[in-house]
Amino acid sequence: MTNKSSRPKVMLVVAHPDHDSATWAIARAIEQGIESDGNITAITHDLVTSGFDPVYRKADLAHHRGLSELPADVGREQELLESADVTVVLFPVYWWSMPALAKGWFDRVFGAYDDVSHGSPSVVKQLHLVASAGLGEGTFARHGYKTALTTQTMHGIADYSQIGASSIEFLYDTESKDSAVHEQLIAHGYRIGVAMAQRAHNAHDPVAA
Repeated sequence: MTNKSSRPKVMLVVAHPDHDSATWAIARAIEQGIESDGNITAITHDLVTSGFDPVYRKADLAHHRGLSELPADVGREQELLESADVTVVLFPVYWWSMPALAKGWFDRVFGAYDDVSHGSPSVVKQLHLVASAGLGEGTFARHGYKTALTTQTMHGIADYSQIGASSIEFLYDTESKDSAVHEQLIAHGYRIGVAMAQRAHNAHDPVAA
């Protein structure tokens, strides 16, 4: 039996206020996919219920300028990040971008790493984003929204932070009234979870992989 403390760990960060939403249904499916492995520790981090403050305030700026210590709540978020082999961030698409809660989490938590990293590789091992989109894929492709959000997150966050492995995946039509569509979304979420569990094994023990 594998000691739980030595198991690979996947942290699923969710930025959505409604636990009855399609986004949270997908989150639960991802979690189930992760846990189907049997030898993975899965942690679901609900940014809403945790009370995380996404607003970049004076204390954050003072830390950036080297005038104060790291804000305590940002430190707690960084501890969670650093304990995970794989971090998955799930968020709904608002106004063709991520919601303020998710953006503020990146602003404050990843921004604080940038204050001291000076371009060195990130301590965040892997970062994988899952965007739940209310509309269909055609709308996102036609207006360039998928390309814009991919560039913003993969180049602007993951590449800039020098994270070794990163990705973004879009799950479309979450506002559909068709139950078959929702079943497909749940199945897709489960497959994402299974894939993230395998990534965690590979990251935790690259020689065995």
